[in-house]
Amino acid sequence: MTAGRYERVPPDLPWGWWMRAGPGGLEDGEGGVWPDVRTAFWEGRLGMRSGHLVKEQQERMLRVLTSIDMGMVGPQEDRRDLFGGDDEFWRFYMCWLSSVGLTAHSAHAWSVVGHITDEGRAVAGMLRATREPAWIDLPMSGVVEAVRHAGRGAADNVREDALRAFERGMTPLLHVFARERVGRAHLVTLTSIDPTDRMPTRRIAWSASFLMEGDRDDLFGWLAERVHRWDDWGGIARSKGATALTAHLLALLVVSPVGAVGRGHATDAVS
Repeated sequence: MTAGRYERVPPDLPWGWWMRAGPGGLEDGEGGVWPDVRTAFWEGRLGMRSGHLVKEQQERMLRVLTSIDMGMVGPQEDRRDLFGGDDEFWRFYMCWLSSVGLTAHSAHAWSVVGHITDEGRAVAGMLRATREPAWIDLPMSGVVEAVRHAGRGAADNVREDALRAFERGMTPLLHVFARERVGRAHLVTLTSIDPTDRMPTRRIAWSASFLMEGDRDDLFGWLAERVHRWDDWGGIARSKGATALTAHLLALLVVSPVGAVGRGHATDAVS
């Protein structure tokens, strides 16, 4: 399929309105037969491959096109909400939408965000009309997480199971590092209990925030390999403060960086 034909798509009709149902599927009039209109668009129009990430990526496209069409959200908010703060990916995606004809270049040379084209509006209408009910009320953070988790391999799943088992066994310690999620931020926290308190209460003594879940888990895996040092590190945070512990951990990371272990070996260390 060529892009030129679809530049004349009526914007008030969903993309694919011209297709005809045949005995083998939807016929696009150019010899192509497709099982459904989304496949015709994704594989025929865009030339994308089928795979386990298609539904998630189509949902992201729908939300991006809708945001651009409404024009009510600024680029900075779009980057944060729709792309998890990944500026490079956001810029690439905006350029890609323009290159395939779903948006048009902005009049401002410095801006990568264009305006939606008639075809882009028709595509959004099609994606909205064929949307699975489960996606409608799912917050964007859930879509982003679905994309990330769908891309996990067997080694990532093994590591996740090992980290969870490790976390369950660490709760009796006085000083415990743990993984948490607050809003869109992925955290590693250190909570401590002072046994000399009249009513001992676990309190957060230190934390580190990450945009990406994988980066947080890399650090936690590094910490898990050094669980025998947690009491000493907790003592630093309690007596000298969180800044002192940060400086101490950074000094150790210079000597033994997280990347030196790698994701494939982190599960062996914590299992």
